[in-house]
Amino acid sequence: MELKRALTACLCACVAAALPGCSRGGTVRSGPPHVLRVALDADPASLVPLVAIDQEILAVDSLFCQTLVGLDAGNRAVPILLTRYPTRQNGDISSDGTRITYHLRPDARFADGVPLTSADVAFTYRAIFDPRNRATSVEPYRRIAAMQTPDAHTVVIRLRRPWNAAVHVLFAQADFVYGILPKHAFADTKIVGSPWENAPFGTGPFRVKAWLRGDRIVLDANPYYRPKPKLSQIVLQIVPNLNSNFVALRSGSADLGTLTAENVSQAERIAGIRVLRFPENATRLLYLNTQKGPTRDPRVRRAMSAALDYGALASAWRNEFPAASSFLPPPIVRWKSVAIAPYRYDPRMAARELDAAGWQLRNGVRYKDATPFGGLIGVNSEDPINVRIATMVQAQLAAAGMPLTIKANPTRVWFSPEGLLRNAKGTVVGETWVGGGDPEQSLNLRCVQAIKGGDNHSFYCSQRFEALFDDQARTPSQAQRERDFNAIQTLVHDDVPVIPLYYESRLMGVSNRVSGYRINMLWLPVNAEEWDAR
Repeated sequence: MELKRALTACLCACVAAALPGCSRGGTVRSGPPHVLRVALDADPASLVPLVAIDQEILAVDSLFCQTLVGLDAGNRAVPILLTRYPTRQNGDISSDGTRITYHLRPDARFADGVPLTSADVAFTYRAIFDPRNRATSVEPYRRIAAMQTPDAHTVVIRLRRPWNAAVHVLFAQADFVYGILPKHAFADTKIVGSPWENAPFGTGPFRVKAWLRGDRIVLDANPYYRPKPKLSQIVLQIVPNLNSNFVALRSGSADLGTLTAENVSQAERIAGIRVLRFPENATRLLYLNTQKGPTRDPRVRRAMSAALDYGALASAWRNEFPAASSFLPPPIVRWKSVAIAPYRYDPRMAARELDAAGWQLRNGVRYKDATPFGGLIGVNSEDPINVRIATMVQAQLAAAGMPLTIKANPTRVWFSPEGLLRNAKGTVVGETWVGGGDPEQSLNLRCVQAIKGGDNHSFYCSQRFEALFDDQARTPSQAQRERDFNAIQTLVHDDVPVIPLYYESRLMGVSNRVSGYRINMLWLPVNAEEWDAR
């Protein structure tokens, strides 16, 4: 999931976002009426939802290709192409949790006027498994034992075993976003390379009018969408990088663009631009290797958590993001979560833990018998925040007698199985973990993921964690599921396989001519038919 972030590069603010003219100096920017101009730093290889991995392209795809289930601005699951959200209470999920019934909206139409039917859902399901499409994530759909379409507006899925996250993952706004494809637009289930790919459409409020590769993507309003979109057009201008995003905003050639921790303060001083902060389902973490080196010992991991000056570290991300306590970010924890105390800077505690672990201080360096403390801090050399964090962590750990050597990888190596993030050779590695639409998708500390090239960068394996994970997946009680996630948070805090640093926010610069703009914790558009530019 971090790869999405690398490729790409708070909710209360949404109320202000809908009010034009509230920017610095009262300057009202100009532009073509009802045309939203967006600076897009991602240059897509494809607009086929089945192959999208970049968060920004997933957001673009969601404007024209809708899922059955989505997330609203408060990150609550809502029906999009359904008449109601499936639950055990309304009978759409069976008591044993293995059958899900979806009731499709009878009024939903594709952008060419053809009604949506259950055949389109079944077609999309088959297309996911067509190897010619190279879908990014097939495994969740392998959990489906059978799919039935008893009538034009009903889809019944039977799961191989109970899986509570299913409604939040299958044909939903999740880690990957597979919107429903129009069966009638294809000769067979080969989507990639089809004529549809050049001007894709679905049931969303917009459709692709033109795609000038490397230059711009133009979306027109779907004439069959109800309620009618307020925007007549969205122009996604492809720019080389996030700095170019900022330049486009400053010059007035874009109404909307992504900001960084480095330029957000400058953006706040631009007349006619307001800065919005949307909390994401993303946490910046330090992963501590639980299988090799000195960090195999939980006392050493606790010592590291106490040796870091978190207030000083915040300068690495320009103090733009809230400090983290749990590895699960607030947007995904929608229930009353257990209170997790953040790790705190306590050099004396760090010294006590190291002494207890047998690491004695000699001339400013900790030794165990005759072996000096050592290891590697892995860093992505193309991520400036990652580099700054690594440099500060190195200095702070060295001050506590724990010297580590920084070793850098370029992005293409960093995320590969041979890179320090995934090859188990790093003692400490820092990265952002991005979850999906369900808390289950924010857990990357399972034993099955603790392999070279896997997502468990701490190589952590706890039988207690596994038992809690399995229970949350199958329990019929939502309250019990929430207790399981609370217990997981407490367990991870106590075992210290990760040190949470901060919760990420999507920083957006928005012209004051724009109203109604909202996104959820996955960067996906919310009620885009209500967006406007005047």
